[in-house]
Amino acid sequence: MFEECLDVFKKQFEEYKKQDRDPILSTYILDVGTYIIVNNKGEIEYTDVTVDKDTKKRNYTDDTLLNSIRFYDYHSKLISMNKPMDSKKVIHSNNYLSFAVKKDSITTKLTEAIIDNYYDTLKNPLEKKYKKSKKSKEASKIYQKFEEEYSAVDVELLERCRSWIKQHIFSIDKLINIDLEKKGYLKIFFEIFEADEEDNRKNKELFIQEDNRYIYPNIYNKSEYIINVQKESDEDRCGLPYYGINMNDKKPFLKIKTRKVFIPYLLDLNEALLQKQFFEYLMNFASDGKNNVYVDTVNNKIEAYGDREEREKFAGIEAGYYLRIQKGKELEIQAQDNLVNYQDKLLVNFDYQDFFKMNIKNYPEYTKDIGIYSKRTSVGKLINEIFFSKYLLTNYFTDANDISVKDSVLKRIIIIYRNVIFDWIYKGMDNDFYRVVDKFSLEVIENSVARGDLLNAIKQLNLRWSFKDFYRKEGEKTMKELVSDIVKNINKKMIDTTANSEIETDDEYYYAIGLFTAYLISLSKTSKKTHALANPILDSKNNGMIINRLENMYKKYNYIIETNKLEVNNLYAMILAYTISHENIAINKDMIQYGFLRGNILYNNILQ
Repeated sequence: MFEECLDVFKKQFEEYKKQDRDPILSTYILDVGTYIIVNNKGEIEYTDVTVDKDTKKRNYTDDTLLNSIRFYDYHSKLISMNKPMDSKKVIHSNNYLSFAVKKDSITTKLTEAIIDNYYDTLKNPLEKKYKKSKKSKEASKIYQKFEEEYSAVDVELLERCRSWIKQHIFSIDKLINIDLEKKGYLKIFFEIFEADEEDNRKNKELFIQEDNRYIYPNIYNKSEYIINVQKESDEDRCGLPYYGINMNDKKPFLKIKTRKVFIPYLLDLNEALLQKQFFEYLMNFASDGKNNVYVDTVNNKIEAYGDREEREKFAGIEAGYYLRIQKGKELEIQAQDNLVNYQDKLLVNFDYQDFFKMNIKNYPEYTKDIGIYSKRTSVGKLINEIFFSKYLLTNYFTDANDISVKDSVLKRIIIIYRNVIFDWIYKGMDNDFYRVVDKFSLEVIENSVARGDLLNAIKQLNLRWSFKDFYRKEGEKTMKELVSDIVKNINKKMIDTTANSEIETDDEYYYAIGLFTAYLISLSKTSKKTHALANPILDSKNNGMIINRLENMYKKYNYIIETNKLEVNNLYAMILAYTISHENIAINKDMIQYGFLRGNILYNNILQ
């Protein structure tokens, strides 16, 4: 799978290069901070990078520098804080043309000794870094080969950069307008050559060279995981790449001990560099909140989207892979799966319907989502907002112990069912989805009723029944047709002055029970009336239990009921007279809930 993803990335990367575009730099996200460019005359330009709290977009005080700064920053960053050039890990850049440090470190951690150690290491990395121990032997040979093919460090240029840093870094706030108390980076880049077009190319080439001077001996996980495949030539080295698997002594389970070479897989330098670029490409997406990545192996394309992002140009892929990524200290691939004919566009539109026809003047939010939805991701937003009060989207991959949802019932439902919901929305996997929705949605509604959140319960029942219609079998009545007939029949029978009307179906019966339960609770004179009073009915396990509990509730409140209440008398009489079709038939909780919620609208006027 991963090799195929790399192959697609390589082809896409090559296509971008033909268009003189860089897919990594074009999507590269800068850290919050201040970025300074020092030209060869010592003159400076700078920009501040901030993030808008609402939109999460980057803002730049001078966006004319953006392309140059992206380039310099990308070609001077560390592979990891575990592979620094500054042994104290205060300076976070990888070559002498750059100097990156956190702003608050300038006044608290950074010293001249640390600066000198950084530049001394860069001045002679072979002696200062790669020959410190036998474990670094293979890395040192890679570095030696690099110097042979390219060049040794230009000591004169390095000393010029060192001198400027030591002269200005501790008084940088006097040189530019910068608040060293604010969070973020200070990053300084040196342009050695003049700023015309040709020399600008030379500056970039020098940055790439010095970046590679760092990358080549550090691209692998550990120096001892590098193997010289053809020992007699001392040329052909392969190793475990740093990107993709983080194997160390604390993870012995990653070693394949049944083989002579215990390393899981080996890549040569070119393959390792390609894998590095791929992970950096994915990190750009993750940094931009585009956590859903689709690798199309048919059309050789990679698309990425945020959870809330509209996908107007993305219908799906015929074959490929899905990656769920997250930005952490390093890139995290939280989930991955094969995709076969994934379509974001639904084969049949999803109709989110209103089954209650409420007076919406006081509740404009009630109908804002009612309508037709053509995409899985759009229906996913409904599921997140209506069933899960917006808590599902942010907790698909949160550790169960870290989910900060106070409602214990909702938290439990998220933990149990989130994987199946996620697979349906983002991977197009229909297996078990409707069965799962049918199960958890009823629990969610019961929980909302118990908490007294009837408006939300009504919206949730609307969504539940919309799913019932979406998955109904050919020839079955729609839920709207079903409930319309039930409501019409019960209403007609409740005002029958002959008192000869009878309930005809189990669905009518359970709807009547919900309606009558709501009426009885509306009679309660308690100072704190909660809908938990309905729990004895809603939690009943069989019909006999329902009737017994309904009788107890009726006895509790019947002293308030006037004898001339025709509708009430007829409703209760019909309930008592009805015999369900089969004693062991499952209780229709849908109709009880619908009757109860509709009854609250009718009797209490609480939602008008």
